[in-house]
Amino acid sequence: MRNTTVSQLENCKNGLRQTYDRYMENNRYGIDDFNMFLSDDDYKQARMIILRICKEQEIEFPPIFKDCRTVEEFIQFIAYDYNSNYGDNMGYISTQFNSFIDYVDMQNIEVQIIHIECDVPKELSYNHILEDISKCEHRINTGDYSGALTSARSLIEGVCKEIIFNIEGKENEDKPPLPELFKDVRNHLNLDPSNQELQKPLKEVVSGLIKVVHGLNEVRNKSGDMHTRKGKPSLHHALLVVNSAKTVANFLFHTYEYQRKMGKIAAKEKQMN
Repeated sequence: MRNTTVSQLENCKNGLRQTYDRYMENNRYGIDDFNMFLSDDDYKQARMIILRICKEQEIEFPPIFKDCRTVEEFIQFIAYDYNSNYGDNMGYISTQFNSFIDYVDMQNIEVQIIHIECDVPKELSYNHILEDISKCEHRINTGDYSGALTSARSLIEGVCKEIIFNIEGKENEDKPPLPELFKDVRNHLNLDPSNQELQKPLKEVVSGLIKVVHGLNEVRNKSGDMHTRKGKPSLHHALLVVNSAKTVANFLFHTYEYQRKMGKIAAKEKQMN
């Protein structure tokens, strides 16, 4: 059976060669659609595979992939190298892929790219929350599992701060520990386990989330990239923490939205300090 990773790299290489050929046919005046033969998503997938291989082999990530994040950027990068001609550049495209294709083919390996998806609504952008989601995915894909733990913590922290900001109408100048911040949010959202109005199953869930946040805070302190590391996390540790953070963030946001619409909480006028 054909190696999937080899096919992805081959398809990307051929798509770039076809795109460059069409671009040069138009005498460098550009083409209407740079993604006629290769989508940016497929290019990014191949780019990430090459990045993973470079990390595993401890070799330099090719500069063209480091600098070019889209098909158009890749084509223009080589098209405006006036020291090379058409044939040299077509060969250059191939050489950027062939060594990696040979490595995957000879080792008979599949390079898996793990995507961490999160459906936190796009309106929730305080403290770069959506950037933290992207950081989680990027850091796991590049093997930076300690960094993924830090980004996961930042995601929950950002959601908590946004909710408090929306309810209290002002930013919190202090920097309370994450468990304290989470407690403040739970109080605002009527999610105290001692609340008699909460049904028992929901109390159990909330109690579990409290333990998750405390555990995530401890894991990040011991293995995150912001402190001296006391332990090196593995992929399954990073995935557990990131997915747990995603669950907490989604629950908090949607609880806030639901209670706001039901009139149980009201957002105050926001004040910027």
